[in-house]
Amino acid sequence: MGKVTEFTVTKGKTVKAIDRDEWIKAEYSVKAAVNDQSDLEAAKAHLEGLIDGWLTGLARPPSAAPQPNIFSKELADMLTFEENKDWVIVKPKSFLGSENFSRIAAIVRDNKGEYISAGRESHFRLPRK
Repeated sequence: MGKVTEFTVTKGKTVKAIDRDEWIKAEYSVKAAVNDQSDLEAAKAHLEGLIDGWLTGLARPPSAAPQPNIFSKELADMLTFEENKDWVIVKPKSFLGSENFSRIAAIVRDNKGEYISAGRESHFRLPRK
């Protein structure tokens, strides 16, 4: 076998949400380059520890945020809700389509919220009251 100059460590975790019938999954991959073969094991252990730290936050998944009934049942059933210190994060469970997206965006804007465009991590957010 030849000399290893680059490697990737991938780890993931899936946990069941405590208060809703939903699973939460996270997976992280980190790629590293090594110059010296003697650093390989130390670099691998470091990356595994780094990823383990990121996954630790998934041990107690966020509970569903109480909602002020701003969404119809039909729309609420298409969404997940998470709460942090300042915001209620609203994410679609699957592709919404343009009509549903527009309806949700209008409700969010009417409630002083906004849409955050971030690729796969795109979401709506509403200020906590």
